[in-house]
Amino acid sequence: MKLSDLLVTLGSEQLHGETVVREGAVVVSDVIIHDSQSPIERGQLVLAVGVDAGAPAAGDLVAKAAKAGAAAVAFRATNDPGPAQTARDCGVSILRVAPRLGWAQLVILVRTLISATAADPESHGERLAPSNVYGLADAIAALVGGSVVLYDRAHRVVAYSVQGYEIDSVRRDTILGRRTPDQWVEQFTADRSAYETFRRPDSVVRVDGYPGLRTRLRVVICSEGEILGEISVAEGQYALGQEAEAALLRAARLAVPFMLRHRLVEDTDRATRTRMLRGLLYGDVSSERHVAAELGLEGKAGFAVVGFGRNAASSRASSAAKVLEERVLHLLSLQMSSIDPAAGALLDGSTYYALIPTPSDGAHARIMRRVKPSLSQLEHMGVALHAAIGSWVPDLTAIPAARRLVDDLLHVAMRDTRSDAHRIVTVEDLWPELVLLPVERAIGGPDFTMCAQLQRLLEHDRRHRTDYLRTLRVYLEEFGSISKASERLVLHPNTLRHRLQRLGEISGLDIGDHTQRLAVGVQLRVLQVEGREEASPP
Repeated sequence: MKLSDLLVTLGSEQLHGETVVREGAVVVSDVIIHDSQSPIERGQLVLAVGVDAGAPAAGDLVAKAAKAGAAAVAFRATNDPGPAQTARDCGVSILRVAPRLGWAQLVILVRTLISATAADPESHGERLAPSNVYGLADAIAALVGGSVVLYDRAHRVVAYSVQGYEIDSVRRDTILGRRTPDQWVEQFTADRSAYETFRRPDSVVRVDGYPGLRTRLRVVICSEGEILGEISVAEGQYALGQEAEAALLRAARLAVPFMLRHRLVEDTDRATRTRMLRGLLYGDVSSERHVAAELGLEGKAGFAVVGFGRNAASSRASSAAKVLEERVLHLLSLQMSSIDPAAGALLDGSTYYALIPTPSDGAHARIMRRVKPSLSQLEHMGVALHAAIGSWVPDLTAIPAARRLVDDLLHVAMRDTRSDAHRIVTVEDLWPELVLLPVERAIGGPDFTMCAQLQRLLEHDRRHRTDYLRTLRVYLEEFGSISKASERLVLHPNTLRHRLQRLGEISGLDIGDHTQRLAVGVQLRVLQVEGREEASPP
């Protein structure tokens, strides 16, 4: 498809040619979102997502695209002057994308137009197949005999078809809200009914017995062992029997290419947003203002970072585990976006992060009201997370520091082995641990060596099966109180006094010296929190 034809078809209100060379005669063979790690190929329309048209990086991208033989480079339409002269010198066109046209939507439009113009007009057999994902939903409804909803892996509605079938209120609310209502997500999750499809990918799951809910047949859409989405068919006038189940299994195979195409576009758009959001969290963006505009964060009155930590050792690489990760991320995104629609969430390693625009007044209370039900709902899904609510920051430049603070909060909260300890933490909850954390890190690590006094006590405990190291730690934790320390150690106060005198003789430690007490107290803490304190039997 020629570039000039593409511009005419989409119209200047969506895609405007700012600098069009050779009257747009170049052929557009594909459309890609710019990624510095991926090469540009001849004939591609390069979408400069996250690149400020007025920045030097824009000129570099145009020169790179021209050298590769790209058809054009598209920037977001802003007041910033683009590298027009560079484009004319290099011989490549520059386009401007309307603010209301999403990058993913543009990818769909361009690829659809390229496919349509490349299709063989004599190929009539393909006309019998559905032409898009909504056509697929219509075909499944006719094939199985009920209203249809197609979901992606995160359980968002991709397409639906009613086809005149009677529907219940749950199906209606799902279609209108583009997702299953929260109370039914919780119900299905707690009952392990509807979502059994992820555990039985080769079977049709029947969901019935719920008052006010028509019987459903559900099946996942799989490609080479990877779960792409799910189909849900609700019973209409007639019961859905074994023939309907067999038809639904055939429909799941028919849906594979459609869901692959849908996932390609969705993953591209999501990956782009995730890359920009991660850039803000880690301070790795060339222009915070431009990225904020792309993410809808421009002009916000302040921000808070929230982290959700999980045990990395429990992670799995299976398709079902990846589906669960996406469902968790989707749920957290929905909950946090109820505070502000521009809130964004991502999974980085074993931690979920949410960046929430919020004014300082009442920010903590607003976030806490959404975090608590989120953790409860995730527990029903078998996912246990800790949450850390960071401090409010006034602007984008302070976000990386806020994220580091959240990391520290999660680190402290998750090293507590008690199951219910610190489920939701804030700076106010853990400020003493946060104050000591830099000290622990400074003297800890692989090169950590105990002072000679503690080393002598440890060696004595090992050799003689004594418990002087623990005695000293408890005594220091109780701020030198003989009565409290002896109670914790289940010792007579005089016995404790004798032990303290004896451990001083063995180690050479003067516990009457406050500087020595502080030094050994910090070292004992490092041993304890890092799990390196070697307990000896009393």
